[in-house]
Amino acid sequence: MLWLRDLLPAYLRHFRALVYSYKIEALTSPGVDSAQSVLAHANNIVAELCADRQLENAFDRPIIFVCHGFGGILAKRALAYSSSREARGVEHLKSIYTCTYAILFLGTPHNGISKDSLLARNLHSVGPNQFMISLLRGSEMLNEINDQFAPLMKQFSIYNFWEELKTQAGPNAFYVVDQESAAPAWDNVEKCGLLGTHSSMTKFRDRTDRRFRPILEALSRYSRSAPALIKSRWQKEAALMVRKRQQAANELLESQHHLQLSLEATDTAYNEWCLIPRKPSTYFTGRQQHARDVQRMLGSAQSPNTHAKTSVLVIYGLGGSGKTQFCLKYVEDNKHK
Repeated sequence: MLWLRDLLPAYLRHFRALVYSYKIEALTSPGVDSAQSVLAHANNIVAELCADRQLENAFDRPIIFVCHGFGGILAKRALAYSSSREARGVEHLKSIYTCTYAILFLGTPHNGISKDSLLARNLHSVGPNQFMISLLRGSEMLNEINDQFAPLMKQFSIYNFWEELKTQAGPNAFYVVDQESAAPAWDNVEKCGLLGTHSSMTKFRDRTDRRFRPILEALSRYSRSAPALIKSRWQKEAALMVRKRQQAANELLESQHHLQLSLEATDTAYNEWCLIPRKPSTYFTGRQQHARDVQRMLGSAQSPNTHAKTSVLVIYGLGGSGKTQFCLKYVEDNKHK
């Protein structure tokens, strides 16, 4: 039984159920960069969902994501990608972020899986692949996705579900995703355990199934509240985009003025532009001594007229220790220099 087709229409009207499928082999193949593969799938989700909504005249309808397991990681990465699409040529891709009202995470390993779970799931294979290793607790890939998603959470209604029955694999029984990982201590987030294994928690016998009831109630409530909020969000987004376009035009005119002045002056203006791929995490703290060390090693800024060689500084450390966040924060704090 496919509950989206066989159960939900009896309770909800005027909704469209879309299913995104992907081949796990594309993630687990040897030599595949897990982070890049996740980003590629996230890009596909946003592009395909945008295309479907445009073609079906549903571009501004509310979205509710229902995610099982690793699908929740993909959804988080897709929403982070969508939220950053603001340039004129790709701003339509931001509509997925704008229209998303709620996310239901069913057994999603927000904080990763345990080593016991990894070993138990690989009893009959040669060994864990790179993708499964990247799902371990504390992995750099999961940390980066969580850092990107954290500032966006206040935009959505979120419901976390976890499995209450262990999965049996030969003589071993284990939680594929335990409660601590599936339902972290996030503020203003609903949570509920489902009496099933990781696999059966999304399979329902009929409309009276006790696992189906919390999901149905959440979807019903979200569906009632979503239209008005998404309509208001679109109005705010349109006004914000107009202001950004005007600001960009003003900055362009101002930069042309500064360029003309610099050509007339004896000294050439330096560091007019600084492009940072993404903002550092709002939770970033500390590392001041490291920042001072980097500033001392790089030395003072050189004028481009001196033709000095590019300075190269290597930042190294264990996976998940915060190298990317440190660099983003350093550039953000020093871009004026």
